[in-house]
Amino acid sequence: MVSAVARRRVTGLFLAATGITSLGGMAHAQARWKLTETLRIGGAETGPLSFLYVKGIEQDSKGRILVYDQKTQDIRMFAPDGALVRVIGRSGGGPGEFRNAEGIAIARDGKIWVRDAANARFSVLSAEGEFEKSWTMRFCTSQGMWAPRAGRAGSILDWDCAISGGRATKNVVVAYRTDMTRVDTLADYPSCSAEGLNEAGTWVTKMERGTRYRSIPWAPGGPAVLGADGEVWCAPNSSRYEILRLQAGARDTARISRSVPRVPVTSAERDSVIAQIESKGPTGLDFSRLPKEKPAIDRLTVDDQGRLWVRHTNAKGAIAFDVYSSAGRIIATAELGVYNSSVYQPFVVRGDNVYTVVLDADDVQHVVRFRITR
Repeated sequence: MVSAVARRRVTGLFLAATGITSLGGMAHAQARWKLTETLRIGGAETGPLSFLYVKGIEQDSKGRILVYDQKTQDIRMFAPDGALVRVIGRSGGGPGEFRNAEGIAIARDGKIWVRDAANARFSVLSAEGEFEKSWTMRFCTSQGMWAPRAGRAGSILDWDCAISGGRATKNVVVAYRTDMTRVDTLADYPSCSAEGLNEAGTWVTKMERGTRYRSIPWAPGGPAVLGADGEVWCAPNSSRYEILRLQAGARDTARISRSVPRVPVTSAERDSVIAQIESKGPTGLDFSRLPKEKPAIDRLTVDDQGRLWVRHTNAKGAIAFDVYSSAGRIIATAELGVYNSSVYQPFVVRGDNVYTVVLDADDVQHVVRFRITR
């Protein structure tokens, strides 16, 4: 039998040979941050306080909260106390209008960017939400939920695919210059997820006019997020707690891993998901493919200080976070509490605030702000 010490030595030799630095798990945790709910917006039956499908949340330099709703194709701006300031945009193809936009971002100069793949452009708004200009852009693909990063040099970092000879060739990390003079290709987008993982976590339905793909709740995925220097943080398989920091062109990277208890999917949660999916009638989906356990990692995000936040469900059934430095060293842990919060909608960290979407007992969406206390 191989001893634990020997196993650690072999693992260290393997990681050194592959250029991966293991940063371990929670051994260096020094702080436990408290997250306290300070604001909840939403719940109205109609109007600006009624959210149908939130796909973007941002906080500007004045502490105002911007919420993008994909169903209504508009952005609602709220004061720090939750009072409605204005509604920005509407569905359409004209200036200041959006058609199936995928999200919003605030550049370092305060301008609001909207990725509008259906209209083949970025729409750029002033900090007050006034339309300024469009930037025609040939995107390779729809991202579903746009989550770019404000780069340290001022550009907006994102990923797309390079186009050569009229055909998409490979995924790359790009930097959109905010003066709209050019798009810089920084590096190839590194591969991380295990091959076939997305297919295993997807329902595929053949239809008369194409194929419909639907993510299976709680299925292991390969969450990934860009850092402020263009690096990629990713979990190769979210059924285990393992995170890689990949930097294209660099020989060394970092690996974070630790053991975590697996949290079962309760019967009530399973029944609720099935009821929601079939609320408009039978779908014919194979619900036996719903996992019995939740992933070890729900989501990854990087905050405005370059720190990595790892969202997961702890043994108490509460939403929890592990916070790492940009170098991959553990900084703190935090517990949000027991909330019904979809992993397919945004959670963002800006300054001392965490924002996410919470569903009430009737599955009505609310945008909730939590204050970080260190």
